[in-house]
Amino acid sequence: MRIILFKLPIVVFILIIISFTSSYGMIIDHNCTYLDSIPMSWIDSVQANVKLHYAHTSHGGQLTTGVNRIESANSDYDVSIGSKYLPDISNSLCIFDGQENATYITPELYWLTTTGMNNTRNVLNNNPTINISMWSWCCQLYHYTADSVDMYLDSITQLESEFPEVTFIYMTCNAQSTGSQGVNRYLRNEQIRQHCISNNKILFDFADLDSWWYNPTTELWEHATDIYNSTEYPIEHSQFNGSQAGHTTYESCEQKGRAVWWMLARFEGWSGLGINKKQIRQSNSDFYLRDNLPDPFTSSTIIEYDIYKACDIELVIYDISGQIVKVLSKRRRQPGSYCEQWNGLDNNNRRVSKGVYFYKLKNAQGKQKIGIMTII
Repeated sequence: MRIILFKLPIVVFILIIISFTSSYGMIIDHNCTYLDSIPMSWIDSVQANVKLHYAHTSHGGQLTTGVNRIESANSDYDVSIGSKYLPDISNSLCIFDGQENATYITPELYWLTTTGMNNTRNVLNNNPTINISMWSWCCQLYHYTADSVDMYLDSITQLESEFPEVTFIYMTCNAQSTGSQGVNRYLRNEQIRQHCISNNKILFDFADLDSWWYNPTTELWEHATDIYNSTEYPIEHSQFNGSQAGHTTYESCEQKGRAVWWMLARFEGWSGLGINKKQIRQSNSDFYLRDNLPDPFTSSTIIEYDIYKACDIELVIYDISGQIVKVLSKRRRQPGSYCEQWNGLDNNNRRVSKGVYFYKLKNAQGKQKIGIMTII
C-alpha cells in the first residue's frame, strides 16, 4: 500500500471548500466531512424537509451506522431510520431503510430486474414525501463489466424520468478490493463518476471516502493507493481496516456519516462555500478564483471562478517549469460564476504526467490569480 500525503493541512482552512459545481453536479467525497462547517440552520432544514430512501447491503450499512453514531455523540443530528418503512418524526432526518419487502438490497432488488425496479417504484409511489433515493454497491464492481455498469446507469436514468420530483444519488463501490479486482473496481467507479460529472448528477463517492484518512497528528490527509500491472488505484486506508460495522471501522462509518449530512445540506440549498486563507487574500478584486476540486485528482478536476466585472479572461494550466500546458478558456465573461473542467490533456490532446501543475486566471488588465493542483 502506498500512502500519499495531501500537502495542504487542515489548519489553513477556516471553512472547507465545496465539491460542487452548478454545471457538473455534486461529488461528495472526503472534502465533505467537516460537520462543524455546516450551519445548524441547514441541519434543521434537512430534518424538516428531507425524506430519504436508502437501499443497501452490508457495506452500505456504514452510512446508517455513521449517522447513528453521530447522533449518539450529538443529539442535534437526530435521525430516525425505519426498517422497510418511512418514519414520521418531526425534527429528525427520516430514512426509509431497504424496500417494502426486504432489508438486504442487492442489485436485483433495486435496479437490475423488473422486480427490483418495481420494488423501488412501490416505495416511491407509496411514500410520496420521499425526495431522495439512493442505492449502495456491495462488491459487484470488483467484477462488473462496463456494459453492466451501463445497465445500472440506464436503470437509474429510467427511474429519474418516472419520478422527476425525486433526486437519485449515484454511488461508487467500496475500495477494499486489490489486485485485478481493485483495478476493475477503480475503472468502473471512474465510469460512474464521469457519468455524474457529464450529466449534472449527485455522486456519493464511497471509494474516495474509503481511501482518504485525516491524520490528526500530522494534520494531513493521507491517500492510500496500490499498483497492479502498472495501474495505480485507490484502496481502503489501513486506518479503516476492521470489522466493527459494515466490514470496516467505526471511524470510517463516521466519516461517511458526516459526508451524508454534508450532501443533504447541499441538497437543501446550503452553498457549502468555504473560505480559506488563500481566498481571503484574493477577495475585493475583479474576479475570484477557487481551489480546484477534487485535488489531488486522477482523471479530471473542476476549476470554479467568479467574475465581478465584465472582462476578457484567460484560464491557463502551466507545468512546474512555467510552460503552458493547456489553455482552458480565453473569452469575454460577463459578471457571474463559471467553471471549467480539465481532463489532464495538454493542448495537443496528450495526457500529461503525474505531478504538480499551476492554473492561472488573468484578465486583459494584467490582474491574475494562481492556484496549484496535483495529478496522482
